[in-house]
Amino acid sequence: NMANDGQFKDKHGGAGAVKAIRRNTDFRGLAAGHETEVRAELQAEGRASIVERNAIRLQTAADLYFEAVIKAFQDGELDRADSYIRQYGWLAGAALRAWAQLRGESREKPEDVQAVISLYREDGGQDA
Repeated sequence: NMANDGQFKDKHGGAGAVKAIRRNTDFRGLAAGHETEVRAELQAEGRASIVERNAIRLQTAADLYFEAVIKAFQDGELDRADSYIRQYGWLAGAALRAWAQLRGESREKPEDVQAVISLYREDGGQDA
């Protein structure tokens, strides 16, 4: 039904966000609202917090797919196992990259860094 296709088109906002990224245009709709939330999280918690959140979510999804692979093999459903292995591989690789990224991130919040810089300037930049 064409009316339903339009009604349910891109309710989650993800497809629109991907299109905007590919076209190098501003986010609209749900994606624009969520971008504001991500920017607020970045300001409040810092980049390392976002990287950590993403690493945890990717690892969780990878672990679930790994369990699904095992179950599919146990059930003798090789086509399903093959599909799950592809998803697991992508997620495991993405999680590994996120964990590696997190290892290099500073755990300080942006305002903590600014406070240290301010103290350094007030002290005249002299070493203790």
